[in-house]
Amino acid sequence: MKAIKTYQRWVVCVSFVFCSLSVVADTINLGVNAPRSAVKTMIKWNKLGNYLTSEMGDYVKIVPLNPAITIDAVRDGKVDFMLGNPVVTIMLREQHKGTPFATVKKKHGSQFSGAIISKKGSGIKTAADLKGKKVMSYKKKSAGAYVFQIKHLMERGVSESDFASIEIAKKQDDIVLAVKAGVIDVGFIKSGLLESMAAEGRINLNEFNVIDNQNDSLDLLHSTALYPEWCMTSVTDKGNAKMKKLKAALLKLSNDHAAAKKAKIAGFVELEELDNLADALRSLRMAPYY
Repeated sequence: MKAIKTYQRWVVCVSFVFCSLSVVADTINLGVNAPRSAVKTMIKWNKLGNYLTSEMGDYVKIVPLNPAITIDAVRDGKVDFMLGNPVVTIMLREQHKGTPFATVKKKHGSQFSGAIISKKGSGIKTAADLKGKKVMSYKKKSAGAYVFQIKHLMERGVSESDFASIEIAKKQDDIVLAVKAGVIDVGFIKSGLLESMAAEGRINLNEFNVIDNQNDSLDLLHSTALYPEWCMTSVTDKGNAKMKKLKAALLKLSNDHAAAKKAKIAGFVELEELDNLADALRSLRMAPYY
């Protein structure tokens, strides 16, 4: 009798393990651009990984990637999907056979912009005022902290060669703090970062000028035209096979779900048109349109 009970317990354990393995059938690596830090990226997006795991039956692992190593990670097959800024998305589409298929929606919509900031009282208020100034930006493939701003300035007769210098920051937060401290004259940052840092108590919005501040449909401080928000892109054969299922889960995500709240998004929408950004990259002779 004791042997029978032991056998029954063994059968239950084996069945539980088998069922668990059948529920989580595969591992999907979802890369996410990490412009602020890997830790902050994991905190922000890990619940999305949990949500997708529960919806798809596959383990969706969030892989934070500094923008400087994103393309290498894709090329080396380390991620199956990539959630990243639209410049990275176009590079993946044009150079690495990536398939973009969904766009992040935030409370302000599915488009974003770039801000050009200076310290209040500096006298730097328009594009023309950047000539001869010290500028700080993020990586030169950053959409909201370099590309948008350079395109905006070019349309107003100002080029990078007009700056006294341009430095590259390790984090966009550092750009804001450098402008606040007066170490740098002008900073390029993505729209929404000023508001986020103010909400964290790190800055006051009245410490800054937003150069060429726009009054359009985007309810955030910004200087440039509007472009698509971050996009989800399939970058491997496994990703292509799972893409339909992942897309359905993303579009199903509601703005009141814990994963959306933690990521500070309102969900995902069908892919926003990328042609306006592609045209900007071509005009700037930037990758992938050298």
